[in-house]
Amino acid sequence: MKQSIVRSIEGLYEDRTLELVRIAIRKGFKPIDIFNWLQIGMERVGKLYETSDYFIADLIFAGIIFQEVMELDELKEITKVTPKNKIGKILLFSVSGDCHDIGKNIFGSFARTAGFDVVDIGTDVSLYQAMEAVETVKPDIIGLSGMQQETIYEMRAVVCELINKGIRDDYRIIIGGAVIDEKAGEIVGADYATKDVTMGVDKCKLWMVEKSAQKNTRR
Repeated sequence: MKQSIVRSIEGLYEDRTLELVRIAIRKGFKPIDIFNWLQIGMERVGKLYETSDYFIADLIFAGIIFQEVMELDELKEITKVTPKNKIGKILLFSVSGDCHDIGKNIFGSFARTAGFDVVDIGTDVSLYQAMEAVETVKPDIIGLSGMQQETIYEMRAVVCELINKGIRDDYRIIIGGAVIDEKAGEIVGADYATKDVTMGVDKCKLWMVEKSAQKNTRR
C-alpha cells in the first residue's frame, strides 16, 4: 500500500489517491502511517518541481489532493490538538502579495500532527492583519510563507514591524516557500528558513523544548 499511495500522489492522481487511502483505512493501516506515506509523495512532488519537471500548477494540484485526503474523517483525527497535549502555538500565513497555500497547508498539517495548535489566517495577509493576529493569537512561533521573490521583502516588513513594536524577541520566526534559502532568511531576519517541512516542524519542536527549559530555569 505504501508504494502505491506514494506513487499515486507523486503522479498527481486525485481519485486514485483517495481510493487507495480509503482501501488502506479499511485494511487497518494506521492513519499516522498513511499520513507519512502522503508526506513522502508530497516530498517527491517538491523535488520534481525543483528539477523543473513539475510546474507551480502541479504543486498547487498536489496540495489540493493532499488536503482532500486529510479531510477524510479517519485522518482528521491525527491532526487534532487538545489543550492538554498541545506543545505550543503557531501563527501561520502567506504574506501580502502571495496567494499560494500549498506549502503553508502542508506545514500546518505536519505541525498539528506534532502537537502544535496552529492558527492559519490564510493567504495574501497584509502587514496590518498580521500584527493584529499576533496580538490576538499570542503565538509562540510565527510562520511566514512565500512562493515569489518579492515576498521576501514582505516577510522582512513583518519582522521590521515586530522590531518597531519592541516585541521581536517575544517570538521565534520561521519562513518557508519556493524562493526561501539561507540568504533569504538573513534578509528577512528570521530565526530559521527552510523548504523542508519536516525540518521546519522539528525546529519548531526544538524551540518549544528550549522555551520550556528556560521557564523551568527561572523558577
